[in-house]
Amino acid sequence: MMVQLTAGKFPFKSVFNQFLGALAVNLITIGHGVAVGWVSPFLPYLQSNSTHLASGPVSVEQGSWIGAALCIGGFFGTPFFGLLASSLGKKRSLQLVAIPQLAFWLCVYYGTHVYHLYLARVLAGMGGGGLLRIIPLYIADIADTKHRGMLGALLIISMNSGVLICFILGNFLHYHTVPMVAVALPALFIGATCCLPETPYCLLKSSRTELAERSLMFYRGIRGHFQKTDQFRQEFEQLKKAVNAESDKTDGQNRLDWKDFCTKPAKKGLTIGLFLMILNQFSGALAIITYSATIFNESGSDLTPNESSIIVALIQLAGTLVSFTLVDNLGRKVLLLISTIGTTLGLFSMGLFSFLSQQGWDLSSLQSLPIVSLSFTILLTSIGIYPLPYVILAEVLPNKIRNIGSTIGITTVSLSAFVILKLFPVLIEKIHLHGTMWTLSAICVVGTFFILFVVPETKGKNLVTNESDTKPDKA
Repeated sequence: MMVQLTAGKFPFKSVFNQFLGALAVNLITIGHGVAVGWVSPFLPYLQSNSTHLASGPVSVEQGSWIGAALCIGGFFGTPFFGLLASSLGKKRSLQLVAIPQLAFWLCVYYGTHVYHLYLARVLAGMGGGGLLRIIPLYIADIADTKHRGMLGALLIISMNSGVLICFILGNFLHYHTVPMVAVALPALFIGATCCLPETPYCLLKSSRTELAERSLMFYRGIRGHFQKTDQFRQEFEQLKKAVNAESDKTDGQNRLDWKDFCTKPAKKGLTIGLFLMILNQFSGALAIITYSATIFNESGSDLTPNESSIIVALIQLAGTLVSFTLVDNLGRKVLLLISTIGTTLGLFSMGLFSFLSQQGWDLSSLQSLPIVSLSFTILLTSIGIYPLPYVILAEVLPNKIRNIGSTIGITTVSLSAFVILKLFPVLIEKIHLHGTMWTLSAICVVGTFFILFVVPETKGKNLVTNESDTKPDKA
């Protein structure tokens, strides 16, 4: 049987440019992952007597501020780049994210005082807040319904890839060599995104209808007007109607106000989105990765801290790849439940090993358990809790409040991340590793019940019409 090579009949051709666009914009996310992972391999060096800092070795308190300063930048970067996206468009705003990321590496390279590192992490956080704010909406703009979850998962895959790259570089390269390598990523990102059109939604918002149609044709793999299918025309008309309806609602009494956030769909969407964003951080994934070398040093693993960190980062990347392949098949809710249950068990077992070891039990035959437990935890976190809230946030919010709701959601992530990154090393010092792991495990138990009884399945939901393209979830 002959295959028709049209956008409507040949799936690979119709989605290739969507994947191309998603990969291009996520080059900056890989760079951010390198910045996120930078603390783990280099904090022990900064805390040692061989540190190059004129201010001397970094204390535990200063180390916690180095970790948490990332989130201060994210708190300010999220609304700032959100406003830029509304005025300049998503593509141009994303390109500006490269500026604070480049500034981060310059501060790391030239910094001679711990306060320079605080500034560096704030700048990295600003860029991270910007990309976390804009990329999910960019993906929502260019992706078709069937592939939106998969393309959305590339955000966390890219970030985890960056973390792994940093751990490997940190294990083999000198402190001042890593920034010289890492600046290549934002440069590549700017070059790659110059070749992409602005999203159809942004072009329609600025009344550039012809360019918007060409943009949608690009992202649907349609090379000429003669290839346009009825399905493409229907999609473009739906998009135009949605943009026009939004424009009408910005005038007079239909302008966005507090009442729009008090409707039942808005309250439910915000509750689900914000809870998942908080769970995203209080599951401990980012804190574990950020302080992984310290954790393994405390746990008594028979591997070196840096070797253990690389293994965990590799496992985390594998987990997000599993999520990438399953999210549009199994669905969001199933993966979230598997993720929270598995993370609970992994954190509990890690805490149990630490507790028994502290009590003087002979665990010499179980020295590999810390790396196994933490790897299992990171794997299960990475298939659901870590990547999916960013996808679900855009899917559970009504159209009218999606833009502001996304800003609120990503700001919540920044605040939650600040709290956990600031408290994590302090908790380990005060209630020990086992107490910290058990606290995170208890939070994941609460998250499991919330997901089971409150979170709906959003697979196949049409973001333009706000309706499901598949049979609705009855849970």
